[in-house]
Amino acid sequence: MDEISKEKQIKFKNTSKMNEDEIAVFQNYALKKTIILSSALLIGFCVLIGVGLCFIELYLGVAIIIAGVLGGGVLMPFLMKDSVKKQNKLVFGDRKYLNHFEFFQDYFMVTSEATTSKESNDYSVNAEEKLLYSDLFQVVVYKTYIFLYINKAQSFVLNQKGMTLGTAGELILFLKDKGLKIIDKSSKIDESKIIANKKKA
Repeated sequence: MDEISKEKQIKFKNTSKMNEDEIAVFQNYALKKTIILSSALLIGFCVLIGVGLCFIELYLGVAIIIAGVLGGGVLMPFLMKDSVKKQNKLVFGDRKYLNHFEFFQDYFMVTSEATTSKESNDYSVNAEEKLLYSDLFQVVVYKTYIFLYINKAQSFVLNQKGMTLGTAGELILFLKDKGLKIIDKSSKIDESKIIANKKKA
C-alpha cells in the first residue's frame, strides 16, 4: 500500500506523549480498586483482632485497631502508589516517548517513538503494533484522555488534544459503532489537574 492510498484510508490520527506522568494516571485508576480492597481487608482484620483483644487487654486491642486504620487508610495506599512511581522510573528511564495512532476502518496502528534522553528531541521508532477493534476490552473516556484497554490491566492512553485528523468526539462515536464498550467518566475527573499537581510537587 503506497503512502497516498494509505492516507486516504486513515479515518483518525492522534499523537500523544507518554511518560511517567501519563502512565501514572492510568495506573492510579487501575490500582484504585486494588488499593480500596487491600486497605479494607487490612482495616477489617485489625479491627476484628483488636476488638477480640480488647476483652483481654484493652490498650493492646485499641492500639491494634488504631494501627490497622492508619496502616490501611494511609500507609498502604502511599506504599502502593510509591511502588508504581518507582516502577515507572525504571521502565521509562531518562527518555521521552510519543505514541502515534492511526485508525482505519477495520483496525488501528500504534507506532511508538522514543528519544535517547529527556533532553533530546530526536525521536526514533521504538515499536509498531497493528490491532483489530475486537482486540480491545473496553474504552474509557475522561475529560483529557481516552483509554483503549487491551485487557483489565493494560491500556493505550490517548490525549484528546493530540488529535491531528478528526476530533475526539468523532473517534469515540466511531469506536462505539464498532460495538466497543464505552465508559464515559468525563464529567467526574480531569486527569490534567492530577498531572499538573504531580509536576508542582
